[in-house]
Amino acid sequence: MSSTTDPAGGSLRGYFALEARRAPRRTSLVAAIAGVLVVLGTHALLVRVPAQVIRFLEQAFEIEGTAAVLLINDLLAVYFVAYFVALAGLVDATVTAREEDRLELLLAKPIRARVLLAARTAPSLLAGAVAGAAVAVGAALAVAPYIEAGDMISVAGALGGGLFFVALAIALLSALLPLLVRMRDSFHALLVASAVWVAPLMPTAAFMYRPDAFEAREGLRDASVLASLLWNDAASAWLGPVALAIAVPLAILSITAAGVLLERADAR
Repeated sequence: MSSTTDPAGGSLRGYFALEARRAPRRTSLVAAIAGVLVVLGTHALLVRVPAQVIRFLEQAFEIEGTAAVLLINDLLAVYFVAYFVALAGLVDATVTAREEDRLELLLAKPIRARVLLAARTAPSLLAGAVAGAAVAVGAALAVAPYIEAGDMISVAGALGGGLFFVALAIALLSALLPLLVRMRDSFHALLVASAVWVAPLMPTAAFMYRPDAFEAREGLRDASVLASLLWNDAASAWLGPVALAIAVPLAILSITAAGVLLERADAR
């Protein structure tokens, strides 16, 4: 146990491994399976709806083909799973722990608050990323049979789009972490986090009803509307993995910043 108590900076590998056991691994697995089942169920439902519904969705998002319509829904499933699996672990490790007076007890350990926070939050972010990536792979494979020659999407683009939403979920939660370490009410934390989750989808909702508002702002449209990942399929194929790679150092920076705030909060 010396690795968990050495203030001089001895190996913390054992402590990180101990905290990693608390990560929502079972939740991650269940959510990944449920996400893939939702994708398959949505596919089975949408291919049986009247053709007018498919045409409406095509017009609303300026896309073409059944595969593209299916993928729009699949990306939302990926985003939801990645975000809320990670959020559950983060809230438990920060807000709920403070609410139940467990955080002060944890901070009494002879270990810096930023190290403790990293050990308790990084596994949750990883669990959300893994669950989201699993659903992204499942969605890409599930949409493959519906892709026809000349379609605007590909399996690689579908996977890249899914990974982009995994990266977005991790980036948003990382940015939210400094706030979570200061909050004391789990319900309020969930409300704020849900609002943050919805915010990136608002431009897409606006585009569905007022596409004319984006006519003179193509750059803004491509940067903010969900369907742009389908419009730019070739770019999505590499953008998703790159975004996920960028999200990792951003998460590290946010965890460090949140740890500094926690140390300054005089929670000890």
